[in-house]
Amino acid sequence: MPRGHLTRRQFLILGGTVAAGTAVIGPGAALAPRKAAAGVPAGPVNIFRLSLRGRRGSKSAKIHNANLRFATAEAADLHRAHLGDNSRIVQIVVSADEFDRLFTSRNTEMADLRELGGPALVGDCNKDGRVLIDELIRGVNIALGGTPVTACTPFDRSRDGMVTVDELVRGVRNALD
Repeated sequence: MPRGHLTRRQFLILGGTVAAGTAVIGPGAALAPRKAAAGVPAGPVNIFRLSLRGRRGSKSAKIHNANLRFATAEAADLHRAHLGDNSRIVQIVVSADEFDRLFTSRNTEMADLRELGGPALVGDCNKDGRVLIDELIRGVNIALGGTPVTACTPFDRSRDGMVTVDELVRGVRNALD
């Protein structure tokens, strides 16, 4: 089926998802441009990491620094590898979706990339950089309990073992972008 053409069933599932998002979030919000939600920034966000580049440091500090990201400079300073760690605090820029994946959805100020894996769009089951209709349908089936979360883990943004309406709405937004 060519991209952009929907079967009646797919159209009804997507319409139901958007309607549910509208009912939960508010009228017009399901398809509105992205806005900052409570605690979630709307545009690019500065996060922090520790770096030993150009400095002497232990191997454990280098491994520690390579895999951790922090929401604030204070959190980075509190989570050094060891007492003698002289790593610099370096600012990096990430998208609002990536910030949400790392910190907001998990309610933490520190993210270990070894546990989280690489970035993925909400709803992008095969991680090809786009969200298609069949992936949205899979997300709806997961939310309804007919399919396990392991069928499409990018829909489970908060890593709580289930797909919520706001995660479905975010998947629809990613499909429309």
